[in-house]
Amino acid sequence: MTAYVCGEKSGLIIESPYHFNGVPGLDIDAEKKFVCHKLGELQKQGATQKQITIAMKELGINRAKAYGWPNTYVFTKAVGEMLVGEMKENLSIVILRPAIVTSTYKEPFSGWVEGVR
Repeated sequence: MTAYVCGEKSGLIIESPYHFNGVPGLDIDAEKKFVCHKLGELQKQGATQKQITIAMKELGINRAKAYGWPNTYVFTKAVGEMLVGEMKENLSIVILRPAIVTSTYKEPFSGWVEGVR
């Protein structure tokens, strides 16, 4: 699995969809309110944009870890998939997770990526 949605599990992982109610305490609406409240507090305190950026990054990392994901990238990918699953109604869905894109080690030459160096 290359999409990082399984947190820090290792080995063979039989995939099944995550559901908000399957992640203890995770309520996306409450998370959004929490984050907006924190941003509002920082702005009210007169924090600089740099201070706000640092504080909000730290908040995101802490919230991701609180729910069992190692970072915000992994957490937001999982939340995105949960939202699609919750909002799909009667539609069939497929979530494609492309492999990690990287350059070549050796052939046809080191660093080659579809003609872009």
